[in-house]
Amino acid sequence: MKKIIATIASIYAAFALVACQDNRSCTYDADNHTLACPEKTYATVDIGGKSWMAENLTVYTPDSSTCYDNNHDNCVTAGRLYTWDAAIGAVCPTGWRLPTQQEFKDAFGTAPVEELKKTEVFNIQFAGFKYYDGKFADKGQSASFWTSESYDDSRAFLVRVTGEGVSYEHFNKNISASVRCVKE
Repeated sequence: MKKIIATIASIYAAFALVACQDNRSCTYDADNHTLACPEKTYATVDIGGKSWMAENLTVYTPDSSTCYDNNHDNCVTAGRLYTWDAAIGAVCPTGWRLPTQQEFKDAFGTAPVEELKKTEVFNIQFAGFKYYDGKFADKGQSASFWTSESYDDSRAFLVRVTGEGVSYEHFNKNISASVRCVKE
């Protein structure tokens, strides 16, 4: 009986590992500006010589990603919100990664926010964020994107976009924000 349970546990672990690996294996089609992943096909856009996801990431990560207001419909329309550890921890597809602050600055340039909201530019979605205490804020009012850069042990850099403009700030790594990936 113990051998059967051990065998079942091994098979389950193997399936779980394959599922995790498959989640990061995607097919990029530069001509059609798409990135086909198991969870969905993302639009992409070329900005400043780099290929970017033109939609917020929607990969489920247990205990470190959420839908705004814990409502799955918000994940469908605006992607998931991730802690920094989840964002930095390989949620981007293979061959893609979390961008730096400078890459966001280069991509956004001096474009006004209304321009960045256009689908063919960056398609910014004001998905809001989740505080580390579990409260949600700013849906429809701001977009927050994690960068790959840590500020210190408890904070990391975040790109915040509101109707007034773009800012680069450091926030607690335990808040949950959107993720956009850039091609390596």
